[in-house]
Amino acid sequence: MASRRICLWFVFMIITQSVGEDMRSVRMSLMRNSKFQCANTTCVPFINFITRTILNCQAGCLAVIQCAAASFHRSTSNCELFADMLNQNGNMLFDADIISMNVIAETRSPPG
Repeated sequence: MASRRICLWFVFMIITQSVGEDMRSVRMSLMRNSKFQCANTTCVPFINFITRTILNCQAGCLAVIQCAAASFHRSTSNCELFADMLNQNGNMLFDADIISMNVIAETRSPPG
């Protein structure tokens, strides 16, 4: 229960800060029914949190400057944020439960 409260507080803080500031990106690419497949540790998410909608998952990624990609699990409402996801679009696996998203390069405002 305490971990759920901490998680909800963290999501609230991310959303509150993203509303109070300019969005850090204006564009993300979405890949439905795809998940990242990697042979190294760059595919380990640095943040996991539960959220009701994919829009909150996107906002969570856009609010964190280190975030380069995110995955939203529809059945569990789990959002995973990833850093250092260079050239991972070629390494995707089919998964009907997941929507993966990448921050589009050169769209961050201000630049990271």
